Amino acid sequence: MKHSSKLASAAATATVAAASLILSGCKLTEPAPFNPRGLQETNRAGASATPAPAKRPLPTTLESPFKEVNGRPTTKPGIDDNTGTPLGAEPTVRLGLQEIIQRVVANNGDVRVAGYTPAIDQTRVIEAEARFDPTFFSNFTLDRRASTEVFNTAGAGATTYALDGGLRQNLQSGGQAEVRYRTTLVDESNTGFASNGNPRYVNELTVQIQQPLLRDFGNEINRARISINRNNQKISLLDFRRQLEESIAETEQRYWELVQAEREVRITERLLQRSIDTADIIIRRGGDDVTRAQISQANSSIESRRTELIASRTRVRDLSDQLKRLMQDPSIATSSPTAVLPAVPPIDAPVTFEFDEVASQALENRLELGQQQFRVNNADIAAKVAKNNLLPQLNLNLQGTLAGSDTQWINAAGDQFSKVSGEFDDQANIGFQVALQFEIPIGNRAARAIYQRAMLQRMQAIEQYRSTIEQIMLDVRTAWRQVNSTWNQIGASRQARFAAADALAAVEMRQQQGEALTPNFVQLILDRQEVLAQTERQEAAAISNYNIAISRLELSKGTLLRYNNVLIEEESTPFVKTFGMYGR
Repeated sequence: MKHSSKLASAAATATVAAASLILSGCKLTEPAPFNPRGLQETNRAGASATPAPAKRPLPTTLESPFKEVNGRPTTKPGIDDNTGTPLGAEPTVRLGLQEIIQRVVANNGDVRVAGYTPAIDQTRVIEAEARFDPTFFSNFTLDRRASTEVFNTAGAGATTYALDGGLRQNLQSGGQAEVRYRTTLVDESNTGFASNGNPRYVNELTVQIQQPLLRDFGNEINRARISINRNNQKISLLDFRRQLEESIAETEQRYWELVQAEREVRITERLLQRSIDTADIIIRRGGDDVTRAQISQANSSIESRRTELIASRTRVRDLSDQLKRLMQDPSIATSSPTAVLPAVPPIDAPVTFEFDEVASQALENRLELGQQQFRVNNADIAAKVAKNNLLPQLNLNLQGTLAGSDTQWINAAGDQFSKVSGEFDDQANIGFQVALQFEIPIGNRAARAIYQRAMLQRMQAIEQYRSTIEQIMLDVRTAWRQVNSTWNQIGASRQARFAAADALAAVEMRQQQGEALTPNFVQLILDRQEVLAQTERQEAAAISNYNIAISRLELSKGTLLRYNNVLIEEESTPFVKTFGMYGR
């Protein structure tokens, strides 16, 4: 691919951070209170600086732009008579395309809104990972029991105080581990059979592990939610890139349309001036060959072309406002009277693209393929989880306890460990438990249906990937053909302009040589002027469309950001290198 001068002109570089929370674990701060009035101030101030335009009353009779005194013209109308404010009369700033793109990247609200979604999805990743964080727990229990009937003694009863605490953690293998220490104080001072009325402490250290052996076993199965949320976060980051690309593509299109619109204003101004000059010649020639018909012809053409000029100037200001809306630059509010005009001319040099290279770049860089690969990966993960759910539930529970008791807490703690020896004996306060739990639904129909659905969804995602490839190839071929087509249109429209200019010159030469200004000849002059202006408009449109087509081709290849030297910083997202994005 040979880009000639286009790549050289794209010299500015814009760096994007896809919302500050996306890539960094920065500390959250309390946001400022929502102030809708404050957010409106910039545009309120800009609107207050825009005066209301004066409006002329509608005509009720035929009015000639030429005034005559004693049969001779005294005033020649000007271009800006009754056509509104000329371009450049209001505050104006001329900006190059790359400078406008920089402001769009930095300030565009649609891009900023899209930048929050990856940050939101990143919190879901952290939420899924937090499932395996250890948890501290503590419980306090007061239990008072009295029973004269059971013990057949007056005042029989006991008060129990229990305090326990420990750590519990879900394991990535699917199990759960827990370490718990429990202290129980039993006060039997009111019973008839208590141990001399002294309170007694019972201390227990318990270690417990619960581990699935079939269903829900394995790191891959239990980390599935984390993996899926990470893929979703990457998909949303690519959605952010999509919004950025679309905003830049729209900016380029509006910029080149503005270039075309400004050229059309100049073309219409020249056309109007030619019409005024022709009418002036007709009035000044006088004589037998000039009648009311010729003067009315000229006046009609003048007023029609004034209408075209009004519309052309309005379109320039509309496109200027659209660019201001895309930039959302506080220094140039959308509501302000300041007009944004282009400072860089369009490219009218050939740019050659080899289709095989274009297609290859599209397959490597289009974000839709990257997103669909992540969706296929999510479907793979879901299918593996569903397949695991076909297995029966078989859980292994292991529990070991080390206990001790005494009338003093410190002695009870010492009693726990003093009886522990290298040999197992009945005197040691050691207990353990081993349990197996088995469960399977009869028929297991729910798990089978879930697995079948997961496999169908995976096949659906793969088919969507194949369909996306075909759509991308259509986009690329259409955009590639449009570049070549608009280039050919430039050549054809330029030849048409040369021919129209030559035809007008021939007619004007006949006029200068004194040919009678008959109604047909006057109409011929006005028509030749109109045809020249029309071919000039066609050439301006072809050149602008050529530049837009180049931008659209870069968008279809997935390289529009690189083409405009826009870089997304995302060091913590390794998928960028995996899919070769952004040309880093």
